[in-house]
Amino acid sequence: MPIQLYNEIEIDCTAEKLFNYVTQPWRWHEWHPDSKGARADKPVLGVGDHFDETIAVRPLAPLPLTITRHPHYVVRESVPHTIWMAEGTFSDGWLSFRYEIEARGDSALFKRTMQFEVRGPMRLLVPLVRLKQERKSLVALAALKRKLEEK
Repeated sequence: MPIQLYNEIEIDCTAEKLFNYVTQPWRWHEWHPDSKGARADKPVLGVGDHFDETIAVRPLAPLPLTITRHPHYVVRESVPHTIWMAEGTFSDGWLSFRYEIEARGDSALFKRTMQFEVRGPMRLLVPLVRLKQERKSLVALAALKRKLEEK
């Protein structure tokens, strides 16, 4: 059964600036602690484009167990400055990110929905991973806000 996490935050920047930044997966590591890097063949990703990411999760922190995954994504939806969605698969599961951006004058409301599912023995860690991801999502969005509001 898939896990879904939803967060939103208002950021003091334009919807265009926010969209252009969060739709560059190679920059996710700048604001999300689990992202260790990403690469794509294009500087702007539209529907049907692919990219790869490296993710490292520590579900038993402070214990040193680190679970590394290398999802391969496809962009499924892209409406400039409004919506962007990508789905990724990895060896024992899948995940997706949907970003919705609502312009609010000089600021923008960022809505992030993440879904994921893990198969096989790793699914036993899903309750811990979910709890960690709920906390990390808040940390990530706060970091995103700081990054985009820097002068």
